[in-house]
Amino acid sequence: MSDNQNESKSVPTLESVGSADPVFSSDMSALISDESIALSAAKVGALESLISILIKDVKFHEFMREVLLVHLRAIKSEAGSILEVDTKTNTLFFRAVSGQSSDRVSRFTIPMGQGIVGHVAESRLPFMVTNVEENGRYLKAIGDAVGFEARNLIAAPVVIRGKVFCVVELLNRVGEPTYTAQDLDFLSYLCEVSAKIIEMRLMLAWTKTNSDGNAQGAAQSEDSSSGIAA
Repeated sequence: MSDNQNESKSVPTLESVGSADPVFSSDMSALISDESIALSAAKVGALESLISILIKDVKFHEFMREVLLVHLRAIKSEAGSILEVDTKTNTLFFRAVSGQSSDRVSRFTIPMGQGIVGHVAESRLPFMVTNVEENGRYLKAIGDAVGFEARNLIAAPVVIRGKVFCVVELLNRVGEPTYTAQDLDFLSYLCEVSAKIIEMRLMLAWTKTNSDGNAQGAAQSEDSSSGIAA
């Protein structure tokens, strides 16, 4: 056998480039779809907004209203509220409200476990109602008392150091027939980020009051009833 023949046998055969599998599968394409890019951008925008209000020189209830407005802008809704847990009475009170009849709803409190917000606070799980009329948990009496008609809603807990600090509730989706599972996931993400922002705010208040020789907790100094950082 000649040297040329031996050499030709020792050279490996290369597969045609055209026969190789595609580098990007359909799953990968889905990850970079317009929808996922828009959602990622919305998350980044909301995160930047929450960070920007962290050090604003405002009262705690005004700070919490700013947090609520970030949620309302991210998931466009007609109205929304943040109900904070009062550990002394085991109820939730309206810490921040935005939307129609917001000035009248603030006087109400909700017992833990009652209504959708009370259920979310007790179960520590997000909740979605696509049709309020078909859901028995919704406390229609409050809406009737203030003249607000809720059609659909989503709610999720804000958990700080293992305790439910408050519940964020958004009502009546704008631009869509109702809320979606993606909206609920987005709200859960926003609540996780908000928990960190609120905790940092309370710790900043605690540091300030401690440096002034005040032994009270940050939650008290920030006009909060939950005592998370006390």
